[in-house]
Amino acid sequence: MKKRILNHFGLKVLSLIIAIVVWVIVANVDDYKTTKQISGITIEFVNGNAITEKNKVYEVPDGTTIDIIVKGRRSVVEKLTNEDFKAVADLSKMSVTNAVAVEVTAISSYIARDLTISYTNNAVNVAVENKIEKQLPITVRAASDVADGYAIRSKSATPNLITVKGAESVVNNIEEVVVDVETAGANHNLTANAQPVFLDSSGNVIDSTKFEYDVTDVAVTVEIMQTKQLAVKVKTTGEPREGYTIASIDYQPTTILVVGEAEDLAKVDEIVIDDVDVTQCNKDYETAVIISDYLPSGIALAESVEEIMIKVMIERVVERTLTLNPDDINIVGKEQGYQYSIIAGETPGYVISARGLKEDVEGLKITNLIPSIDVSGYRPGTYTFTVSMRDIKGIEILEEITVEVEIVAVELEEGEE
Repeated sequence: MKKRILNHFGLKVLSLIIAIVVWVIVANVDDYKTTKQISGITIEFVNGNAITEKNKVYEVPDGTTIDIIVKGRRSVVEKLTNEDFKAVADLSKMSVTNAVAVEVTAISSYIARDLTISYTNNAVNVAVENKIEKQLPITVRAASDVADGYAIRSKSATPNLITVKGAESVVNNIEEVVVDVETAGANHNLTANAQPVFLDSSGNVIDSTKFEYDVTDVAVTVEIMQTKQLAVKVKTTGEPREGYTIASIDYQPTTILVVGEAEDLAKVDEIVIDDVDVTQCNKDYETAVIISDYLPSGIALAESVEEIMIKVMIERVVERTLTLNPDDINIVGKEQGYQYSIIAGETPGYVISARGLKEDVEGLKITNLIPSIDVSGYRPGTYTFTVSMRDIKGIEILEEITVEVEIVAVELEEGEE
């Protein structure tokens, strides 16, 4: 056996060496060097306290991944993915231009020995801002209408304040914090829990992952009660300057929708605003009053209108004289068997002065005043009567007119009673 093994031993060794050489040559030809781009390697940012300890915050605006190019044996490179690498950016080494170098290494030391890593860009820019704190009220929003004949009297949130911390540009962009509650068709009080929503000045939702806040759950209460439409009336106090008067009063709205308990609503039909002061006014007077100041206890507004806009038109008064003739005076209460005669004075008529707004006074006629005296129950003789005249809105009659009336008994003709 030994002789067989040692027979041609030199040739056998030479064959083994040749085989090894051929295998090495073939292996190197088949497993050649190649390159590959690996994309989307997540960057781990370390030592962020180097920034946050200075009461600042940071953000990477251009993304948090990096791409590399690796070179190595084909059998290794072809199997590599972004999960085989670790990318680290040390924020404590940030440059004055806020750039941070990224170092990428292979997770496996075995793989790392056979690879060369190069970068298209091995730095990321970091945005650094002051960190600020802001406290904002929480507003409850009703997401839809309640049942017909009902309205929301009040909405409350607990807690009603929220504290936000973050980058100055982000926090200052928050204009309002709201919580939404669904009230579709509701005719009774509602309670719910809701998450805060952050809005900018245009009402757009802001991504809440960009800052910190101390309230994540808000308890919401919505009070829902019956409604009633009430008329609005406006009254003035005081008098305009002498020679002026109130021409008209305009106001809007003329009705308001209120909400309350049924027994409270039954007690009220109108809202009277009775303290619009026009003392010594000689021109139009405008004012706005807060409606809620005039609502009785237990009643609240059920709509967004909060003010009544009032305009009092003030105009100069004018005077005009008219002549009242005896024939213009109506004698009422006459009885048969008597003759009634108005005794004429030194002048053929009586002068009446009327004062009021120009358009009212200029169109005034004696017949509009319906001048009259009442002689009911009077017997023959001469009497003095005061002429009564119909009140006309906006017109003031300055003089009191008296007339003398003579009553004479007359014989009735046969057949007259």
